[in-house]
Amino acid sequence: MPHFAVRIPGEGLAEINGELLVVEKGGSVHEAVLDRLQRHAQERAAAVEATVNDGPSGAAFVLQVAPDGSSRILDPAERTGTTDRAPEPPQTAPPPEVPQTALAPEVPQTALAPEVPQSVPAPKPPSAPAPAPAPAPVSAVAAAVARARAAATAPPAAVPPPQPSRPLAPELADRVAHINALTAAGRIEEASAEVTALREALTRSTGTEHPDALEARAMEAYLAHLRGDHREATVLALSVARILCGAGDPGAPAAIARAAAAWQRLEDGRAAVIHGGELLHMWQRLRGDGRLAPADERLARRVRAQVDSLSARV
Repeated sequence: MPHFAVRIPGEGLAEINGELLVVEKGGSVHEAVLDRLQRHAQERAAAVEATVNDGPSGAAFVLQVAPDGSSRILDPAERTGTTDRAPEPPQTAPPPEVPQTALAPEVPQTALAPEVPQSVPAPKPPSAPAPAPAPAPVSAVAAAVARARAAATAPPAAVPPPQPSRPLAPELADRVAHINALTAAGRIEEASAEVTALREALTRSTGTEHPDALEARAMEAYLAHLRGDHREATVLALSVARILCGAGDPGAPAAIARAAAAWQRLEDGRAAVIHGGELLHMWQRLRGDGRLAPADERLARRVRAQVDSLSARV
């Protein structure tokens, strides 16, 4: 696969294979880089790879750009060996090593599953072809630079919802079945309204921390994701994780990981810093109780790196 070397020495400046890239007045250097790489991909009718070096920070990562302009950051294991690889500019500082995980960050960014109740079947999203790795946004290079500064070179992984562990009361099972049917039919707004009403009713009758109320809240988080409201999905998933963590529930680590999967999709940097801090606090509690597994520890380090990077920018 064709490979290019991109260097961004400063704001408004970029080089591709040593050739200065001219950025139009008022334009974004990151979008200009992405456009040029897309042009190279179109000329070859195939995706191209580029090692992007952010000179001032010393961050480096590999970006793959397709002819249609979609792009994604490559995991080191995905990088192709090529014979036409352009020499990479020297880095001013080596990027920190981050172990690969399978999280919430460690799988291709596909469908998210924030916390889903253990006793309530997770609603099935509308049938659709298997999703390809999620493309980066139009300003992908700018976002990629931020992630690279945090050494987060692998996209977040999807966390499958847990299977119910106990039978439901008949009246609750009927409502859940109806919500699942609405979701499967693509009627996400209606399903969301139904699950919110269910969660509110359960909270009034059983209390916020009752397992049924928590499961309904987790379903509500999942449906918020399907609606594309990742802020609400994160807040709801975090609330479930926080309660389980405080109660010492065995399901707390998985709940935190699902909340982290939702958190990865936040676009508001300030909100990401705040909610990322909540994730780190909960992992710290698990660590203190001796309940932080190696995979959770790796995920916590990745989130810490992203939070630190975002904190320096917002």
